[in-house]
Amino acid sequence: MAAAIKNCQLTSLWAEVVDERLRRHTDAVKIKERVLYVAATNSVWASELTYLKKELIEKFNRLAGEGAIRDIKFKTMEVN
Repeated sequence: MAAAIKNCQLTSLWAEVVDERLRRHTDAVKIKERVLYVAATNSVWASELTYLKKELIEKFNRLAGEGAIRDIKFKTMEVN
């Protein structure tokens, strides 16, 4: 249970890592085995985020504590 709470706290840091423009088009979904999964509104945003991945990992780890995540995987949000 403590791990699930910690994961929720860590995923909420995403809003502090990205600027307002990226925040509107992304959502941190979960962290599993030190990989942060982020959903983007479309494939263009998901692709753009891959170019920022290293910077985003570094910023996330500065906020969360070194080594909180080792990678970020971007996917497109499901639209129903």
